[in-house]
Amino acid sequence: MTKTQLFTCLVVLLSAVGTGIVPHAVNATPTDDAAAVDAPAAQTAAPTLVTVRTELNETQPEVGSNFTLTTHVENVDDGEGNVFVESVEIRRTPDGDGDDVVAEDTPRKRLWSGDKLQNRQSLKLDETGDHSLYVRVEFRHENGENYEVVQPVDITVFDPHPLMAVEAESTLPGSRTTLNVSLTNGVREPIRNVELQVRSDGVSVKDNRRNVAQLKGTATETFSFEVSGETSGTVNLTADLEYTTANGTHRSVTRTLTPTLTELSNPGAVNLTGISVSKRGQTLQVTGSASNVGTTDVLSVVVSVQSNPNVVPGQSTAEYFVGEIPSSDFSSFKVQANLDSNASTVTVPLRVSYIVDDVRRVRTVSLTYDVPRTAPTKSSDSDSSLPLTAIGGVALVGVVALVGGWRWFGGD
Repeated sequence: MTKTQLFTCLVVLLSAVGTGIVPHAVNATPTDDAAAVDAPAAQTAAPTLVTVRTELNETQPEVGSNFTLTTHVENVDDGEGNVFVESVEIRRTPDGDGDDVVAEDTPRKRLWSGDKLQNRQSLKLDETGDHSLYVRVEFRHENGENYEVVQPVDITVFDPHPLMAVEAESTLPGSRTTLNVSLTNGVREPIRNVELQVRSDGVSVKDNRRNVAQLKGTATETFSFEVSGETSGTVNLTADLEYTTANGTHRSVTRTLTPTLTELSNPGAVNLTGISVSKRGQTLQVTGSASNVGTTDVLSVVVSVQSNPNVVPGQSTAEYFVGEIPSSDFSSFKVQANLDSNASTVTVPLRVSYIVDDVRRVRTVSLTYDVPRTAPTKSSDSDSSLPLTAIGGVALVGVVALVGGWRWFGGD
């Protein structure tokens, strides 16, 4: 049997040294159409023996940090055969093209009997978890035939830094809201001098720096940040974290967080209900309830009379400050308007203003009132009132109709 025939019986031994690398079965194939070798014949002969193994320089690779994978190639044959190592590649797939190459080197070294090659390659992986890489060694025998060895290697990458997560409270577009950023120490040892800073180009972060003296092992700490501005859709946040490990090492990391700000499904809203109107001379007194029909509280509720050709605000209590109204609750109000004409039907414009989720909302409700006709008597100044009917979801006194529109203003 010639040396060429013996060489086609290549035995490749691949082992993994270091945590995070798991060896797999060897796959050694010639790159051209060399004839298959009978296995029993190879066992009885003394072929050229090449061993290949890998070694990791870190205990366990960290995400985003370089680590070194060393490939050891040795010609352990006792004869005079030699091999020429062309290239050593680390790939993401076993038989992909050059686009999946993570690291590549061309040692171009000839190995005689007893010669060794240590090929160190630096690489990094940007995602945590288990990764399957493939070490591909190409070499050429002295007779000119080319061979390759492809061996999968499993590497586990972990993130040594505290885990970050963010949750956003529901809000209205353009209003202030709260982002809750949590830090979880994923290791058993505590970390200290923890400082977190949050920034963004899309929104403004108030008091954007937080500190904690110590974060115990496996513990979680949550920090709340108030943001304002374009508070809708997805927001890009940059979180800068600095801390000191248990052994005194100062570490820092920057993460991008992308919370999605959801709109309140049923924010606080004020409707006027149970309205009645009474007339005393040229003065109209309007009473009723300001009802919060939403699921959040409303603040600074004000009901006031506006002017038009038929009515003007009364000299007293033309504006009524209701204040805060909790969700699904109501509060009474009373305002006055003065008749400015002898019209039989007048419209009283009522302005409703309140704040919901830091946004001021304004609505004008038009109340149509039929002025009662009374014969001139000494008691003509006595009170007269008419019942109201509900029109457009609002109860009114007399023959009324409500016409309103909302306007939005920046929050106080």
